[in-house]
Amino acid sequence: MSSETGQEARVTQMHSERKQRFDALFREHVAGIASYCGWRSRTAGDGEDAVAEVFLIAWRRLDDVPDGNEARPWLYGVARRVLANQARADARRVRLNAQLGAQPLRLESEEDPRVALVHEALAALSPRDREVLLLAEWEGLTPAEIARVMQIPRVTARGRLHRARRRFRAVFESLPVAATGPVRGPVSPLLMRCEP
Repeated sequence: MSSETGQEARVTQMHSERKQRFDALFREHVAGIASYCGWRSRTAGDGEDAVAEVFLIAWRRLDDVPDGNEARPWLYGVARRVLANQARADARRVRLNAQLGAQPLRLESEEDPRVALVHEALAALSPRDREVLLLAEWEGLTPAEIARVMQIPRVTARGRLHRARRRFRAVFESLPVAATGPVRGPVSPLLMRCEP
């Protein structure tokens, strides 16, 4: 076998290994990234564009993607930056889109009348509180992972999450809930039931 043929075989093998790694990364994380981009985006199309951009970046920078459990917060961090860039571009084109893009989708549910109240309480939170709360409750990220995504110290992420939960509860409990009764215990189960 000539050295040129051997080199081609090595390149083909490297490309195959790279593709296998990317495919595994995509399969494992696409649902979470799609969910995250979905609730952060103004429209479904914007969310889909963001997901595509995240995985395009992951493909281009595959050597920079950490192995194992560290890949997840890395991808969420990329998604956060992609969404921030998308929001800035939207704001330049149409200033109103910046305000609408920060609002989570409101879902109505006949099963539990509290679902609409949860979305109303989420809309009343600041974008930062809403983001950290939904990263924890809907995306299932730990405070350490949230810290990586938001590029803040772990202790800051824990503090923000604690305050966001407290503010959510206060807003939720201030809403007219005569038909639903007060919330007892942690708010997490209620938030989880309202996942988009």
